[in-house]
Amino acid sequence: MRTKRTVKFIQLFTFLFTITGILPASAQQFTWQAGLPAISETGFYNISLQPAFIAKSDDTALTDVRLFDRETAVSYILRRDTPYVVLPSPVITTRNDATSRRTVIQLQFKEEYLIERLTLRVATPAYFKRYVYITEDTTGITPGQEFVLVSGQAAVFKLHTPLKTKQCFIIIKNEDNPALHVKDISAWQQHIYLTAWLEQGKSYLLKTGVPDLPAPVYDLPYFANKLPDKITMLEAGNITPIPAVIKNMPSPAAETNSTVFTSKVWIWAGICSIIVLIALLSIRLLRDMRERK
Repeated sequence: MRTKRTVKFIQLFTFLFTITGILPASAQQFTWQAGLPAISETGFYNISLQPAFIAKSDDTALTDVRLFDRETAVSYILRRDTPYVVLPSPVITTRNDATSRRTVIQLQFKEEYLIERLTLRVATPAYFKRYVYITEDTTGITPGQEFVLVSGQAAVFKLHTPLKTKQCFIIIKNEDNPALHVKDISAWQQHIYLTAWLEQGKSYLLKTGVPDLPAPVYDLPYFANKLPDKITMLEAGNITPIPAVIKNMPSPAAETNSTVFTSKVWIWAGICSIIVLIALLSIRLLRDMRERK
């Protein structure tokens, strides 16, 4: 009889720990957020994504970016256009390797920026033609993207596959020529923004930072060709980690429905209740084990 009771306790423990794991996951799915300014008039808006916010996302396609009206997801169209946006300058380290007859230039960024284009300025020599490889490692396992650098031509490398990284390398094959003196390097990304229908008086947040989150499937992209020609551009700012509170944002005017699994009050109340229940069951189980001895 006591053996059956012990088995039931173990089964209940397993269930409670499973629920305990599910609740925090639903409350803290996203790790970064950015606030939008107050919406003065209902309509379509373009929301510019700063490089610092994009750096917080999980992949180059930005599949984990979401727009919320409190707990309600808002549909959007992800768009890219020119001009390119220059990224914060990296720390540049150059190493000329005479043995392998190549120059390795390391670019070290503060965050995992989305790198879609690199531009170089070569000071000397006056005439050159070199093959250039852009990669995230120098081991040779990943060969990198190949480009040709020629004097008299713009040294602009548009990456076939964008990189999202804190560190990348530019490898220049010198062969039997003297090493190039690279004066300056800049990294760029396209202007990336969201187009969404926003309502006056509501408070909106951008969220991101979820590994392996599938891209959202919205109806709005189907109507992209029906959008007005002129749309006001908003800047998403005040990037903070979740669950930090974003200040200076308008208070929401409309009430939103909350459920047990979306309301943080219910979530934490449930977690506390489970902890107390686990403690009581632990005491009961220890007593039964002592009685068996």
